[in-house]
Amino acid sequence: MQENMESKPIPSKREATWERVHSIPIIDCGEIITPLSLVPEHILVRSYYFELGIVGSLPECHARKSVLDKLLQASLLLPNHLRFVVLDAWRSQQLQKVLFKQCKSALANIYSDASEEEILAKTQQYVAIPSQDALAPSPHSTGGAIDLTIATRDGVPLFFGSPFDDPSEISNTNYFEDKLEKGELLSEREEIALKNRRILYNTMKQLGFVNYSCEWWHFEYGTQRWAIETGKEFAIYGPTAVSLNPFHDIENH
Repeated sequence: MQENMESKPIPSKREATWERVHSIPIIDCGEIITPLSLVPEHILVRSYYFELGIVGSLPECHARKSVLDKLLQASLLLPNHLRFVVLDAWRSQQLQKVLFKQCKSALANIYSDASEEEILAKTQQYVAIPSQDALAPSPHSTGGAIDLTIATRDGVPLFFGSPFDDPSEISNTNYFEDKLEKGELLSEREEIALKNRRILYNTMKQLGFVNYSCEWWHFEYGTQRWAIETGKEFAIYGPTAVSLNPFHDIENH
């Protein structure tokens, strides 16, 4: 299984614009949102932004129930010595705003000659604009988007060629595939990154997830982007909330 995952190239694709993504209707199925850390034998959870102390983050990563179920099924396709490591999933509006602002600021420093419009467009490649519009939610606000990587069972993260959240071209899922397409030779380390990206991509794809091609770590299920790429008429997840109130369900019945 691993050999097949490593050898199957990641196909190129053209990402839909945000306008196109948000044109897809949403009929929320009402599925619950659930913590992801309760099955550590299959999935490890490191709430990346909470570890960084970013305002609006939570110590737990949450996602829709089907996302967890499919992630568990995908974990069984991994070689026995590997496990998924979830770094982020559902996001609050507060966290989305902070991440967008931080990314925009970082890119403005890197591309100091770029216009405000160019910086805004580039920022949206890596962080969705925070949205209060129920018809145009950011993917992470729906509980249908997850950011993840892979580590060995003895605690060694796999090498993917770029760090999580790196807002640069090397984070494009197809970065190393494109180099091969151009006839370039990959270094030994790049070959490792290529194979690891293929393992992650192909494993997740088998369970119905779609990848956002600017970020090798980002996958979606049930979202508007997912609906476009899988030919569905509508998304099944709209914006949702995570309540830390233990009596929330009682109070809402």
